[in-house]
Amino acid sequence: MIKPLVIIDSLEKEIIRCIDVDTFEVKDSASPKLAQIRRDIKRAQEAVRRKIESLQKNLGSQGFLQENVISVREGRLVLVVKDEYKRKIKGLVHGQSASGASYFVEPLETLDDNNRVRELQTEETKEIERILFELSNLVHNDVVTLSHNLKILAKFDLLYAKADYSRVLNAQQVELVDRPFLHLASARHPLLVQRLGEKATVPLDIILGEKFHTLIISGPNAGGKTVTLKTIGLLTLMTLCGLHIPALPHSKIGCFESIFSCIGDQQSIENDLSTFSAHLQNLHVISENADLNSLVLIDEIGSGTDPEEGTALAMSLLERLTARKCLSVVTTHHGALKVFAHETPDVENGSMEFKIETLEPTYRFMPGLPGSSYAFEIAKRMGISNEILNRARSIIGGHKGKMESLLLELEQLRQQNKDMVSKNSIKQSELDGLLELYGEKTSKIKREEKLIKRRAVEEAEEIIRQANVAVELAVKEIKEKNADKNSIRDTKSLLKDEAKKIEKIKKDVKEETPNISEQEPIQIGDFVKWKTMGTVGKVLSEKDKQNRVLVQVEGVKMKLLVTDLIKTKRQKQKKSLVNINLSSDESLLNEIDLRGMTEEDAREAVDRFIDETLLTGLEEIRIVHGKGTGKLRQGIGQFLQNHPQVSKFRLGYWNEGDSGVTVVRLRK
Repeated sequence: MIKPLVIIDSLEKEIIRCIDVDTFEVKDSASPKLAQIRRDIKRAQEAVRRKIESLQKNLGSQGFLQENVISVREGRLVLVVKDEYKRKIKGLVHGQSASGASYFVEPLETLDDNNRVRELQTEETKEIERILFELSNLVHNDVVTLSHNLKILAKFDLLYAKADYSRVLNAQQVELVDRPFLHLASARHPLLVQRLGEKATVPLDIILGEKFHTLIISGPNAGGKTVTLKTIGLLTLMTLCGLHIPALPHSKIGCFESIFSCIGDQQSIENDLSTFSAHLQNLHVISENADLNSLVLIDEIGSGTDPEEGTALAMSLLERLTARKCLSVVTTHHGALKVFAHETPDVENGSMEFKIETLEPTYRFMPGLPGSSYAFEIAKRMGISNEILNRARSIIGGHKGKMESLLLELEQLRQQNKDMVSKNSIKQSELDGLLELYGEKTSKIKREEKLIKRRAVEEAEEIIRQANVAVELAVKEIKEKNADKNSIRDTKSLLKDEAKKIEKIKKDVKEETPNISEQEPIQIGDFVKWKTMGTVGKVLSEKDKQNRVLVQVEGVKMKLLVTDLIKTKRQKQKKSLVNINLSSDESLLNEIDLRGMTEEDAREAVDRFIDETLLTGLEEIRIVHGKGTGKLRQGIGQFLQNHPQVSKFRLGYWNEGDSGVTVVRLRK
């Protein structure tokens, strides 16, 4: 598109030289004569202003002026003179104020100067017209090229308008297919998106031309049937005009050759058409011209006349359109057409969702299900008496009532199914959370297992090294002492000592690293070994929801993860070389509750709690701050971010207290 553009540099430069492109005024530099005229105008205007300012000062001091200002009338500078003094000032009167109390007088002393200004302004106008005439001649010389450029730029302008509108709608490019087919995914009416925004509009999902060609949409008034028709028609037209549409990009639209729509009241007094006559006129055009490559949209088909005759007419037309494989979408309130859609091949029912409890539309399209008009329910809500409603139900008969009841029952079952799907979705998210937690725990166990194995390998290498040294010493001693009985006995004793050391270490390693899958469940009263510190303690409680138990270790109670404990026999603890006394009055846990504290008190409590926890060897703590306004959570987060003993921290998962808890990992 760019390649055919012809840039006429000389014309462009001449126009820019003469015309200010910001104000579209002719520049002084357009010609020497224009520049001279404008300089003369400024000098003449300045001379007039000096004279009239002098007169204003003199006459104002004498009280002749109504207002001590200089005004402009018909492009000439004048003074505002009081009515009683107008004859005392020689000059030309240019008008009277609305109140009649003052006159606009041009003093005789400035008359010639004002005339000179007007003459110069006339010359300026003539010179500007001459310059514009010359520029017009230059444009005329290249009119063919400029017309060609204009057409190309018009195409650019159209593309820009399309792109700009696409951004307004957050629209997408959809796929065009070469058959009568329509698939709209999360489609929205473009005008509703402009007025309400994307999030406030209800998306439409619909497929035509795959399993059926004719769709009959039913449902209550103001439920969204007509908007659905208009959305289908507008988005199809927009796509065929090369526009993006507010729908997901995997939507597909066929290359229809024609779109027929009969939407709204076409009543015309001028053309002597009733509502039904206009409806029939449109149906006639559709029946004669719609074919395989057409899209037909009809609102309230068969309405405006006797319901039975209108229904029969609608059935006949839809049979013809369906036989032609023409894609058709119609709306109706006629129950017989719902049955027709159910019993006729290639024809399908559809409806607009309606909340039975509140009798409010949701504007969501439901394929495969006919919709009730809810006339009686809506009438009851509007205050119509039960007597009238009951009589109306008896008039329509049992068959009609049963069908409406069936539709209501189907709608209730559908909504129940929707609720079940929603609950299952919540359960699925909970399950996903548990699986994620399980994965983290498994990864942690594997990391610990690798660490134990690495330590075992290092210890084994050290044992082998020491054993090799012992053997070398023994061999050396035998050689040096010529293998006498005493040296051999001493060597055997040395090797036996090394063998005992190896057996003892093997026994210790076996106790420290049991098979996790074979370990018996830890219960209250069991003695367990804490992997992190290597100390033995007694279990005081069952495990909680976080898989933790309360353990007493050397007189201190703390909550530890079951995965960090190994079931063992009771052992005598070696006396510690360092005696640690904690100042906390409560039993030590790996959790602190800050709810109800101020931000400053909470920071001090957390700092003290971290120091105490580091003495126990724990690597992870939980800080309970609650959800509330989030201010305490943010303050604690900022404090932890700069704490030297904090490795990392995060908010709790849904099963750990969610955003009401912060989980902190301490540095080792």
